[in-house]
Amino acid sequence: MDYSTRKKNLIPNSISLEERIFNVTCLISFFTCVFEFVFNLILGTQFGVYLCIFGMFFCASIYYISFYKKKTIFSIKALCLASNIAFGINYFYSAGISGPSFLFFAAVFLMTVAIIPKKSIKKWISLNIFMFLLVVSIEYFYPQTVVQLYGNLPYKLLNFTVTYLVLVAIIYFSFTSIRKNYEIERFSVIEKNKAIEKQKIELEKLNIEKNKLFSIVSHDLRHPLNSIQGYLELLIDEELTTEDRTDLKNQLLSITKNTSEMLSNILFWAKSQMEEGSYAVMEPLSLKDVLLNSLNVEQNIALKKGVDLSIDVNEDCIILADRNMFQIVIRNLVSNAIKFTPTEGRVEVSAQKKEGNCCITVKDNGLGIDLAQQETLFKLKASSTYGTNNEKGIGLGLLLCKEFVDLQGGEISFESSKNSGAVFFVSFKLES
Repeated sequence: MDYSTRKKNLIPNSISLEERIFNVTCLISFFTCVFEFVFNLILGTQFGVYLCIFGMFFCASIYYISFYKKKTIFSIKALCLASNIAFGINYFYSAGISGPSFLFFAAVFLMTVAIIPKKSIKKWISLNIFMFLLVVSIEYFYPQTVVQLYGNLPYKLLNFTVTYLVLVAIIYFSFTSIRKNYEIERFSVIEKNKAIEKQKIELEKLNIEKNKLFSIVSHDLRHPLNSIQGYLELLIDEELTTEDRTDLKNQLLSITKNTSEMLSNILFWAKSQMEEGSYAVMEPLSLKDVLLNSLNVEQNIALKKGVDLSIDVNEDCIILADRNMFQIVIRNLVSNAIKFTPTEGRVEVSAQKKEGNCCITVKDNGLGIDLAQQETLFKLKASSTYGTNNEKGIGLGLLLCKEFVDLQGGEISFESSKNSGAVFFVSFKLES
């Protein structure tokens, strides 16, 4: 049963477990008094009728005080005290120990154990036992105080039978309600734990996204900023001709523009991820245009290092991808290829259509990847490495590439051996 979908009733799930149990006890006691009122009315037991009327009024009152006035502790104590006193008086009007009243003392004992707070339960149990011993002692020493009701055996058997059935019904409904309310409470705790676990996962996810943001910014902006710094140092320290100085200024302007655009893309992507979680916004992209616009910074880095960077892609190659994620993937792959390719080396970016997909290849003739590194290449435990000019990598670029390619429904793989270069393959779906 899904307790979270229960309809509101006389005992709503919003109140505490102790309050629910007590309110159920009040309702059961009320309907018991109603039944006993009818039974005593039929038998003509006048005192029993009055006692039941008092019981109905009293149970309704303490239910109201507990449920609406929120004075549950007061109501619990009032019910236990009134029950012991009422059944103590009833004992003398119901044939004493020869009647069924002593059974009600046991019922009050059971109710006390079920609803009294733990810190005061010994006191109230003691009161119940004391009241029972008191009325029995009074009957023993003053037997004339007890009214003998049973003139014949059938009447006595009927009274005991009805009392037994009433008590069995009280016990059954009380414990059924307690178990049901316990299940409600248990279900509520489980749901709260699930909510806490969900919040924990969300916090961990946000923390991962934050780390990704810093990793991307560090990985993608370090090289262009280093290039800008290098060009500025040349402009300050070197004696340059007017033509060289103009050329350097143009390169600086180009790198600055591309870096600014790159940063805008990264921050835009990061903002969307922090707000909504990792997802890809798929759109048709002209592969050649995206590559030429995305790799301006890498072309300058390759030129400065003396590495030949070539891009060979057909005009009609239209892929389905997330623009920002795709640019980050390609920049990382090309940047790594340049980093691990020596001066006068070569990095080739090409694309080929195959069975509804476009396979983009980034190939270099650099240091290659040894077997130990290949095992952890797309994992968080990938170690930092150094390029041919001691350019330090942070070991996260390829992990980001793998994740972003997966989010776009693509595939990424590689082939490499030590000192023989590396080839990375990235496959995306073509526009239908």
